[in-house]
Amino acid sequence: MGGVVRINNNEFQKNANTSLVAQLIWKTPGISRVDIARELNLYRSTVTNIISSLIDNEVVYEGEEGSGMSRGGRKPITLHLNERFGIVAGFDIQPSHYRLVLLDITGRTLFEEQGKLPEVDFDSIIIFLMDIVLAQTERIGLPLLAVVAGIPGIVESEHGIIRYAEPFGLRNYDFYDFVSSRYDVLVFVENDANCTAWLDMTVNRNINLGDFICMIADYHEGNYQFDDRAGIGVGIGLCLDGKVYHGSHHSSGEICTLSWRGKSIGQTGLSEELLIKSVNDEEAWAAFMVDLFSSLVPVVSVLDPRVFFIHGRPFSDEAKLRSLLADRCPQFLDVLAKVGCKLYFDTQDATVVAKGAAMMFLQKLFAVPELSEIESKTHFDWDDVVDQVFPAKKTYVKLQQEEAYG
Repeated sequence: MGGVVRINNNEFQKNANTSLVAQLIWKTPGISRVDIARELNLYRSTVTNIISSLIDNEVVYEGEEGSGMSRGGRKPITLHLNERFGIVAGFDIQPSHYRLVLLDITGRTLFEEQGKLPEVDFDSIIIFLMDIVLAQTERIGLPLLAVVAGIPGIVESEHGIIRYAEPFGLRNYDFYDFVSSRYDVLVFVENDANCTAWLDMTVNRNINLGDFICMIADYHEGNYQFDDRAGIGVGIGLCLDGKVYHGSHHSSGEICTLSWRGKSIGQTGLSEELLIKSVNDEEAWAAFMVDLFSSLVPVVSVLDPRVFFIHGRPFSDEAKLRSLLADRCPQFLDVLAKVGCKLYFDTQDATVVAKGAAMMFLQKLFAVPELSEIESKTHFDWDDVVDQVFPAKKTYVKLQQEEAYG
């Protein structure tokens, strides 16, 4: 994008009002036009025009008449999101495996799959995943709105660039350009731990979570094609003032524990032998957890979060982990009590990163846009989303795709 970005204030306000109305329907299925106008303090005519447009574009449909009475004595007509408006694809791309989900715009899972990555370069991995998405999109018979990938590393999400992903050997990889030049779809990429923050924000969208921390961990089998070591990988997502926080250099949540030193391998100063054993050795796992959670004490103390979410297989035995913390790292539990932070485990769903990636798009779709976002390469508005649906596309693969395989 070159030159000065000129903002049409009328179009911006129209898009903002559309997002406000759609967001309220997303959060409150079955709400009426009258209640929307009252809740948002908008003129009824404005709400009527927005709803008419959303119905015409098949984003929203009218349901049965609701309870209560309007001023005219008639029961109000309820409004709902159209589950068949389109599909969002979410990827969780790890060095040794992938997880993939397709969600409708209400957040309902239509398809999920996980498996080992093929032994090919990163470009070919993306094409491999897109082949799955396009085949399943055709099977389901709904338009593909967006593709969002979660990846371990430092990601400049507003411009779709993976600045650094050590497990894949990537530096300044333009994910947005690679995908958007080959496929006719909206494209996004995000750090995998931040994806869990988007998920926790979306699942709890009707609750005032305030500031919160979420932590995701997974076992790494060790994929030496990408020089990835076996052990436990950990990432943290932060939500501050209702927004996912990325940091000044896009590396917020890239935790190094207190044992880490400048020449340490990975995220801790623990020996590589112990890290490898932590996957299946009880004492090595315990040593890793004590090192990790003791390092989180100052984080909780400084940030004062309302909730601390924990995701991932290494934390799956909640009772065992709580017992370990009480015995060998009581200061973590003490600091939670000190600031009044609740500890919440959600470790049974292996697809949280992939779902969180897809939910990042849903959050952006239903959020009121900010002027600062307009200059980002990944910015979109409601017209862009509707363009993904009408006219119905026969294929999402651009002609350049043939060159990519050639």
